[in-house]
Amino acid sequence: MNNQDTNTESPITAMATGPFSRRRLLAGAGVIGAALVAAACGSDAKTSTSTPAAASSSTPAAGTTGATTATTTAGTTAMTTVETTAAPADGAATDGKIATLAAGLEVLAVGTYKAALDAATAGKLGAVPPAVATFVTTAMGHHQMHLDAWNKVLKAAGAPEVTAPNAKLKPVVDEAFGKVTDVVGAAKLALLLEQIAAATYQSAIPVISNKDAVKLAGSIQIIDFQHAAVLNFVLGTYPVPDTFGKLDQAVAA
Repeated sequence: MNNQDTNTESPITAMATGPFSRRRLLAGAGVIGAALVAAACGSDAKTSTSTPAAASSSTPAAGTTGATTATTTAGTTAMTTVETTAAPADGAATDGKIATLAAGLEVLAVGTYKAALDAATAGKLGAVPPAVATFVTTAMGHHQMHLDAWNKVLKAAGAPEVTAPNAKLKPVVDEAFGKVTDVVGAAKLALLLEQIAAATYQSAIPVISNKDAVKLAGSIQIIDFQHAAVLNFVLGTYPVPDTFGKLDQAVAA
């Protein structure tokens, strides 16, 4: 979403004055998130496909990363050109790269949710509704199980397990999270990470050769969408804003 707020007040400060005000939540949504989206969309992709981008979905970083871009206006759906990675001849090598990428994203998600939980416990995010704290704990557990599943796949293939977060996104997330001052900021960062993960899985599924890995990726993607729906609701936006899944935030393997 493009940030049209010309006020000199920072988006995070603005949001803090009205944590669950719809207009305040949506103000300044594209500042930090743009950097994370840019980091997510790798330039090493090779083939282009067009995918429909539907109703807007904002995700400014309130402490970890900012906002997601919206591409639909008044019932008109824009077509976004998306770069995806073409499947090389060696399917096993591709599957390994995707499993490693997915595991790195899961490590990053677990770490970000844990940081948000720790900050909330320390009183650094202000008042945190019990339902939000429960969601953070639950989502963090989901991502840990997703990580365990991908590491099981890697181990079975004789590849090293992944314990470090995705190197491309980690520095951007850390910088953004350092600016999070409230629940709204943390929720917006979490939403963007869920959207990036969902887009990455959607992009990867068509090029994965192992049937079990395809099933795993598909079963995780839907959970990321569910997490995103809850976060959209918490932020006062429509829980399911998109008509179709989008690939513009996918991370290249």
